[in-house]
Amino acid sequence: MEKMVKFKELEDKVLSVLSQLENNNDILKRANNSEKEFESFQKELNSLKEENARLKNKLRDSQANNLNLNEEVKRLKVVNAMSGNQEYKQMMKQRMNKLIKEVDSCIAQIKTNN
Repeated sequence: MEKMVKFKELEDKVLSVLSQLENNNDILKRANNSEKEFESFQKELNSLKEENARLKNKLRDSQANNLNLNEEVKRLKVVNAMSGNQEYKQMMKQRMNKLIKEVDSCIAQIKTNN
């Protein structure tokens, strides 16, 4: 009878160890899956960083192009004003008046400072 009790205790211990091994195996599987997910997220993050850098460069190029186009529009307006287009003549006259006022203001400030 005593041998049966010891055998039962031993059997319980073996079952307990097997259960712990299964739990450890499950934990290892989850850890491996987590590691794979992490690597996948890292790859995606790197890809997004590269795309972000590419888009920033594209935006910078577009902004530079936009500035160039705005300057070209201004030049074309001046050419149109000089060519006799009435609408652009009025705009040019207003711009010239504004510039003259700024120059007059600067001259007045110089005179008051001297």
